Amino acid sequence: MALRRVSFAVIPAVATLLTLSACSSDNSDSGSGEPSLPSQSYSAPDSNTARGTQDEPIPSQIPEGLHVGEIAPIGAEEMVMQSGSFGQLEVPVEVYDPATGKKTAHIVVGQGIWDPVIHAFVGKTPHDPAVLAAEVWRPRGSRGAAQFTVSTYSGNLLTPKEVALPSVARAHSRTGSHAVTSDGRYFVTWDDALFGIRVVDLHSGKQSGTLKLPACGPFTWLVGHDLYSVCEQDRKLLQVHIGDDGVPKEVGRQKVLPADFVSARESTFAADAKKALLVGANGDVYVFDFSHGLPTTEVRPIGNAGDPSGRFDTSAISRDGSRIAISYTDTPIHPQSVRGGDVTKVVLFDAANLHPIKTITLDQAGLKSFGGFAFNENGKKLYLLGGGPEADGETPQKLVGFSSTDGAQTSSVTLDGKPDKLKGLFAPEIIG
Repeated sequence: MALRRVSFAVIPAVATLLTLSACSSDNSDSGSGEPSLPSQSYSAPDSNTARGTQDEPIPSQIPEGLHVGEIAPIGAEEMVMQSGSFGQLEVPVEVYDPATGKKTAHIVVGQGIWDPVIHAFVGKTPHDPAVLAAEVWRPRGSRGAAQFTVSTYSGNLLTPKEVALPSVARAHSRTGSHAVTSDGRYFVTWDDALFGIRVVDLHSGKQSGTLKLPACGPFTWLVGHDLYSVCEQDRKLLQVHIGDDGVPKEVGRQKVLPADFVSARESTFAADAKKALLVGANGDVYVFDFSHGLPTTEVRPIGNAGDPSGRFDTSAISRDGSRIAISYTDTPIHPQSVRGGDVTKVVLFDAANLHPIKTITLDQAGLKSFGGFAFNENGKKLYLLGGGPEADGETPQKLVGFSSTDGAQTSSVTLDGKPDKLKGLFAPEIIG
């Protein structure tokens, strides 16, 4: 495998700072398929090593020694987001403490096919998995041979654990089309070239199996090692089991979807409740319950997300399956249209009957632009991300919290570091 550039974490002054000079030109492949470490030796930071914005004393050793630290593990209360713009070669992943607005980690990963394919994990030590990404590396743009990888970032980030996928792999990158099993063993993604699912064994570092499923997908709702999805044309729900060998096998289909069922591009999953949320393109809201396996009776929508004020956009369900949040634009045109308008509000619903609990407008949240929303890891809070009022020619990025119970505002912080426009807010997952 060709050597690719690896990015490094920038963590706050209270933790260890990661720094690394440019790799020397004589780096060589180790022969194992993994890039070799930089040839220059390095050590852990000492008491004289500057952190954050501190000035470092002029060293007596020239060239000065190289210090490399370790990433701070992601906490269960923290939230994760992205910066940068679509189409760039790499995606900065930012981790923030929503109570203080302080950035706690910065990891740069590779871009996905369309959207970034990123999962973040709650950790206890720096060497626990922090971020997993399904990546596309294109050293010569669209003219060069691409490399498709699934990489896990942790520790000092010098050598992420990287699994090479076949050159034909095309991981579907929409939200809900890829997942990691709760034990952290398998990464499962719907694959656009395969017309089915691809499974990667994260423990052995190898692809363990594939399964073609034409006319089904692209959702990967995981309960243990069982995957559930939809087959829209046949109006069926699908069940696939991933065996101890990592090989997926279809074990059942049930025709339980109504005749007017319409699927969607994205979906979210309530891991604790074992329920999936799907807001169809016609606005029908489905909450599929897989706590007892594949449903055998007809599943009807709990309501419709239509709203006279504008078009429904993205949606999410809390981890415990009790709350749903849906964003709305200021125009009836579909948000994916170039004239789709701007998100102006997020509505919190009861997941049992789609009864509205609280309407949160951007103005009420103190936001002038919208970057995303998400429930936190335990589902007790709903966070809105966006730009605040402009001040001194800059637009501060804000993270505003609300109670999932009644929608009351619980917090509002300005994110530090003067970040670029942030988007793609999501919570870390607990695995293992």
